[in-house]
Amino acid sequence: MATLIDMPKLSDTMTVGTLVKWLKNEGDPVASGDMIAEVETDKATMEVECFDDGVLIKQYCGVGDEVAVGGAIAAVGEAGEEAPAAEKSTPAVVTPEPEAAEAPTPAPAAPEPAPEVVPTPVVPATTTGSRIKASPLAKKIAAEKGIDLATIHGSGPSGRIVKADVENAQPGAATPSSRSSY
Repeated sequence: MATLIDMPKLSDTMTVGTLVKWLKNEGDPVASGDMIAEVETDKATMEVECFDDGVLIKQYCGVGDEVAVGGAIAAVGEAGEEAPAAEKSTPAVVTPEPEAAEAPTPAPAAPEPAPEVVPTPVVPATTTGSRIKASPLAKKIAAEKGIDLATIHGSGPSGRIVKADVENAQPGAATPSSRSSY
């Protein structure tokens, strides 16, 4: 019988994890103790361990997907076995794009308070379509400092904006990659 591998809670404050890299592919044999994926939390990038022997029969999320703690990320079972439906993974996969679309909508509907409008305009520097490629912690720090993520060049995997990029940026400053040292 196949076993679901859930997104582990890797820190006390972790609510979602972003899949950075698969270390095993579908169809690869896995043993207890093998690392199958790398996950970025709000604080660090860590590896996810498999606790069962068998074959990785299904990957429920792709690189860059955010999955809530406890949501299924993979299934391990016997070769040729049918992967179970991952009902837990469907609501657990967090899609950042709808959040970005929903966040600006309440601000125009509620014309009175200005503080609701302030954290909303955060826009990604490195984009896939209209999606921000930044870690959750980087987004939070940028919102607190009033930094537009569109002005920051990401140094993380695939140009992803990480905490250090936001901490080194100045509010209202030009893109770090376009600065001149003269």
